Amino acid sequence: MTHSAAKGYLFAGLVMAGLFFYGVAMAVDLEMADDEAYVEPALVLPIAEDLEVLGSSSRSATVPILLMYSTEDCPFCARLESEVLGPLRLSGADPERVIVRKVLMEEYETLRDFNGKERDAESYAIGQGVEVVPTVVLVDEKGSELVPRIVGYQTPGLYETYLDEAIKVSRMLLEQR
Repeated sequence: MTHSAAKGYLFAGLVMAGLFFYGVAMAVDLEMADDEAYVEPALVLPIAEDLEVLGSSSRSATVPILLMYSTEDCPFCARLESEVLGPLRLSGADPERVIVRKVLMEEYETLRDFNGKERDAESYAIGQGVEVVPTVVLVDEKGSELVPRIVGYQTPGLYETYLDEAIKVSRMLLEQR
């Protein structure tokens, strides 16, 4: 199988999984987003402050950067952080397989983007096309998305499987450069 065929096959699989997750999310009663769905995060992901430095680390280690776009009052973000991303980070995957950071989209948060420009995190996220939280993107050292983004969070087991595959594909794409 050629490189482009393998890449196309993996991309198609990720798109199909993304469509499945979108369908699952649409079938869930969204009233669950009230206080009863809120789970206090047991682990706090580091907040992305300097994406340019993360890009250098990514380039040196040949690993993707996972950015979770979040807000403080998002119950699904808190669940994703405590159920999936926090344990992923504690497992030693960060920084061996992927660099994991959170972009906290609040008015007072600032960050340095991949070009070294200081920006407020919310306008940066909007500029990246983030409309819903949580949104997880896997990017390269320049901030370019490697695989389709993952929007929303519902089912931990399915999410972990999809995320693991997205990380594997992202790493493979970086290693082939």
